[in-house]
Amino acid sequence: MSRNAVTESPASPRCGGSLRALIGALVLAGAALAQAHPQVDPATIDTGHPTGHVRDRGNQTWPPQPPGIQAVVPLTTASEEALVADARERRAAARERLAGLRADVRQALGPRFTRAKMVEARNKSGAALPAKLVYFSHSTNSTVEVTVDDRQVLNVRTVPATEYQPEITAAEALEAEGIARTHFAAGGQARVAELKSFAILAYQPSGKGFYATRVLYVSFHINSDAPPEYVAWVDLTQRRVLRSRQEGQ
Repeated sequence: MSRNAVTESPASPRCGGSLRALIGALVLAGAALAQAHPQVDPATIDTGHPTGHVRDRGNQTWPPQPPGIQAVVPLTTASEEALVADARERRAAARERLAGLRADVRQALGPRFTRAKMVEARNKSGAALPAKLVYFSHSTNSTVEVTVDDRQVLNVRTVPATEYQPEITAAEALEAEGIARTHFAAGGQARVAELKSFAILAYQPSGKGFYATRVLYVSFHINSDAPPEYVAWVDLTQRRVLRSRQEGQ
């Protein structure tokens, strides 16, 4: 070892004093830096999201894929899905024809009704089970479920509208939109003609469940992200608006 070299034990007083001095200097530097760069109030940020977690994903694919992934093979295509949907609709139409031949089905439905959906299922072995056609009858104010296979109707079940109603169809939403637009136009609300409509199944206020008739809640917006400007409760059974309002008034 060189005569000029100096060594100290880690526990020596001189080393401890140097370490404390260094820590003190770092604390003072950190405080100065904090004063030079104070925290930003998120409310003052004009653009972007305060948390920084929201980013524009418009240039990304769906579903999300790992970076660098190649040779992605989709399980289905739009054309294949269209063929599946068309085959399903043909099966539903065939079963509806079978159901229409039954007097008990016709009585349960009455002259005015809408088929909401067809429910298909399979058992554990993969064999197809009888399908269920679900209707809403405006004539009897009830949901009608018809169980049918490829040959015959197996069961007809009627449920009061106040107990259960299926989700609305596109045709019902379009009909309710027309009724609501006519209502607002008659009241001089020309602004509604410039807005897009959205419809959902309505429920009675205060948790009272379904209406006794087929009622849709229709709202009008400038786009899907904007708040509603006009809303209406449309009774499709009676083909009239139960109540409506202009929001913000």
